[in-house]
Amino acid sequence: MNTAQPTFTRKVLAFIIALIIAAALSSVMQSQFNLVAIAALVDQLPFGDWLYTVWFDLQSFAPIMLVILAPVLLLSLIAVRLLQPLININALWLAVVITMLALLLALSLINMLAPMPTLIAASRSVAGSVALALCAAAGAAIYVSLTRNSEAANG
Repeated sequence: MNTAQPTFTRKVLAFIIALIIAAALSSVMQSQFNLVAIAALVDQLPFGDWLYTVWFDLQSFAPIMLVILAPVLLLSLIAVRLLQPLININALWLAVVITMLALLLALSLINMLAPMPTLIAASRSVAGSVALALCAAAGAAIYVSLTRNSEAANG
């Protein structure tokens, strides 16, 4: 039974994978909120335009979300590492909750400090902010899952 802890390289790789997936999910989510708002204003929004917009946002908005999510995810995972032994909650769930709260705080700060209009349109509503926080939480869950040692994963 191999109970070795993940190496530093594995942790960094897991962080990068989680960060990229969370940024991509957030970008797609942001696109959906924007496209739904646009669709409400026009008679018909062709599916091709919908797909093009999602693809465009993955290229242009995902890097912005990556920059926002990187410190949020890193600080959240550090907090999990420090708090988990003290409060004895499953690391996966603790990471999900802390990361969601951290992104909601970050979005609030961004909306407060960024000039109008809101930098991230989806964060104008509670539903949009929560949706983006869930995307960040998915990144945290991916990181925890990828870095679990074999003993924790098996039992």
